[in-house]
Amino acid sequence: MIVKLVFTSRTPLILPKSYNHLIQSFLYNCMDPNLSSLLHNFGFSYGKRRFKLFTFSKIIGKLLEKDLKRGLVIFERNITLYFASPITEVVSSSIKNLLKGKEFYLGKNEVSLYSLEIVKPKIGEEVLVRCLSPITVYKTPPGQRRFYYLNPWQREFYELIEKNLIRKYEVVYGKSYQGILKVEPLKVKEQYKKKILYKGTLIEAWEGYYKIRGKEEMVRLSLEAGLGAKNSQGFGMVEVV
Repeated sequence: MIVKLVFTSRTPLILPKSYNHLIQSFLYNCMDPNLSSLLHNFGFSYGKRRFKLFTFSKIIGKLLEKDLKRGLVIFERNITLYFASPITEVVSSSIKNLLKGKEFYLGKNEVSLYSLEIVKPKIGEEVLVRCLSPITVYKTPPGQRRFYYLNPWQREFYELIEKNLIRKYEVVYGKSYQGILKVEPLKVKEQYKKKILYKGTLIEAWEGYYKIRGKEEMVRLSLEAGLGAKNSQGFGMVEVV
C-alpha cells in the first residue's frame, strides 16, 4: 500500500538538513501504539535479520532556504511525503490516526493533514522507476567488522538489492521466490550521491533512475518495501516513471 500525504503548517517548516529520523519518528507516532512498538522493537524476522517493511520518501516541497551555518533547511508551509508498506495494516493504521484531524509534530513543527491519496501505480513485469529517497547498499567483507558502501557502477550494488528483495518477499509471502528478478541502472550520475546523517551515522546513498524486472508481486513489493537497506530510515523508496 502506497499513500501520498500532503501536510500543512501555520508557518514555514524548519528542519535539520538530515531529517530522516524526524520523519521516521513522526510515522511511528502516527501508527497504533502496539503496532508501532512491535515494528520499532522487533520488526519481521528473517534468520538473524529483521525487516521493518516500510519506507518513505524525502520531503517534497518548495525549499525556501538552506542555513548551512546552522545545518537547517526551511520549507514552505505545504509539504508532500510518500509512505509505503507491503503490510497494509502499517499504512492503514497511520491513515486512521491522521484522518482524526489531530495536530502532529514533525520535529518542532506542528502540522496537520491537508490531503491524502492512495497511490495505485500501473505495473507489469518490467517498470522504470526513479528514487523518491536515495538507495543505500553496503557490505561487510568476511572476517571484518567494518562495512563499506557500494555505488551504482558496481554490479554487486544490484546483486545485493536483488538478494534483499528476495528475503523481503519470503518474509511477506511466506514462500520462496521463483522467477526472474533483475535491477539495472538507467540513469545514474556522480551528483546523485547523497550523504545523510542518521542519529550520528553518515550514510552514503544514491538517487537515479532504474529498471526492475520480475513477477508483478515482486515488482509491487519493490515499490512498497523499498530497494536496498535501511528502508524504514527513509532510504530506497522509488516510484514508477
